[in-house]
Amino acid sequence: MISIIVPIYKVEKFLPKCIESILNQTYSDFELILVDDGSPDKCSEICDEYAAKDQHIVVIHQKNSGVSAARNAGLKKAQGQYIGFVDPDDFIAPNMYEKMVQAMETSEAELVVCGYDYYDEEYHVDEKRKYRIDSDEVIDQKELMKRMSDMPPTIRHGVVNKMFKASLLSEIQFIEGLHSSEDVMFLTEYIKLVSSTVIVHQPLYKNLVRKGSATHGGLNIESLADSFTAHDKMYQDIVSCYPELKNHSQAFLLDVCTLKYNEAKQKMSFAPEEKKEEIRNRLREMRKFIKQNARKAIFNKKIYWKTRLYYLLMN
Repeated sequence: MISIIVPIYKVEKFLPKCIESILNQTYSDFELILVDDGSPDKCSEICDEYAAKDQHIVVIHQKNSGVSAARNAGLKKAQGQYIGFVDPDDFIAPNMYEKMVQAMETSEAELVVCGYDYYDEEYHVDEKRKYRIDSDEVIDQKELMKRMSDMPPTIRHGVVNKMFKASLLSEIQFIEGLHSSEDVMFLTEYIKLVSSTVIVHQPLYKNLVRKGSATHGGLNIESLADSFTAHDKMYQDIVSCYPELKNHSQAFLLDVCTLKYNEAKQKMSFAPEEKKEEIRNRLREMRKFIKQNARKAIFNKKIYWKTRLYYLLMN
């Protein structure tokens, strides 16, 4: 059985399509755990209405505690041998979990990853970013870690297009209190236990791009700062497992942190005056982190020499 966990907060416009896409799965042996994280809109009612009509659904109502706490509540309740996550404003293909279970059991892998397409709020697919369909692929742990450090990552850092083995999650939870990148921390712990991963190169997951959402430009300064900690942890763990990946992973760490830093700088002009000094301090911390790591990467030929210089001189 698969336990599919959906953390829910302020998504009443999109939630019915998300739930229905899961209930319409061709793979029928699943439980759908809807975690209402104290949502102030009609999400709570929507969850209860669907639960009353379908025995696959389990509803958890809790006070607002954040996405990590909501997912952790779902993990505590989960009964399945496999675990999947879906975000409440996204939706999935009817055969997503059938394909993923089949791929996992055929390959005997510990992790399944599928492709994804992007949709706007009117559910029109972004043709420019269509996922390229290909045959399934099995990779080992080293290749998984390498691809997670590609820039842009060829293995997405979120949990929603993946299926996990519950038996490997007994000691792993989402870190509560983080403002962002909780997925990165969770995945970093899980991939250390994985010997093989199967990639289903089909866009089975449908990612809705909402203006201002956390993953599409809505991160605040604290969230952007948290991402430094998460990606540094990923870098340290990858290098600990495979020292030969150091240059590759170091290049990714500097690249992604610089992107987050520049995004944070852009937000300065929109910040209220009383918050600007606090933001300046955060920016100084970010810049210090980048420069410290740039000095360690001074001879890293995976990074173009002008880029190395840029990191050292950035302001």
